[in-house]
Amino acid sequence: MRTGLRRVAVAASVVVGAGLLALAPALSASAHDYLVSSTPAAGSTQSSALSKVVLTFDDRVLDLSGDGSSNVVEVTNAAGKHFEAGCAAIADTHVTTPVDLGGSGKYTVTWQIVSADGHTVSSSIAFTYEKPAAVAAAVGKASRPACGSSGGSSGSSGSSGSSSAAGVSSDAGGSGSSTGSGSSNGTSALGPALGIGGGVVVVAIVAVVIVLVRNRRPSAGPPED
Repeated sequence: MRTGLRRVAVAASVVVGAGLLALAPALSASAHDYLVSSTPAAGSTQSSALSKVVLTFDDRVLDLSGDGSSNVVEVTNAAGKHFEAGCAAIADTHVTTPVDLGGSGKYTVTWQIVSADGHTVSSSIAFTYEKPAAVAAAVGKASRPACGSSGGSSGSSGSSGSSSAAGVSSDAGGSGSSTGSGSSNGTSALGPALGIGGGVVVVAIVAVVIVLVRNRRPSAGPPED
């Protein structure tokens, strides 16, 4: 009897383990992108001329629009003036935005990007700019450049053409926060993984049933003389 119970316990462990292994890819696929580094770095002081801001994420950034306009990057000073010199360009995990900064002071880089799981992620970082004497200070603008297929300014890819990044949070930690689903990519990635996981669990359950049935069969008695 104890041997049968041990077999059942082992089989149950197999079911749980198989389910967790099958769901691991799905859980991984649903993770949002987060910032791993930036130029300038968060909290740093930039004392040399700066021509671009580069954000590097842990996973690729999706370009749902095909022209980069599904992703937004803003570079503003304390007065709220914009200093983007063009639209954001997307290259795998990197998002690069050309800038033309103004005078010395604190600047904030705010972004809203579509992460690899299809969800929109937004956050911001701050840095301090000490303008070199030989560099002219830009005046700044009330809004960022109009980007995308209907915008007049573009890099190799563009950011959205609205005047502000809707829903962008002010989280200075740089890890990003989810603000909703940007596409069905996350769901399509989860579907196959969950289907495979469910199949593995069903097979494991069948194995447990077989063990239980065999355990209930009466053992053969001693041979008759």
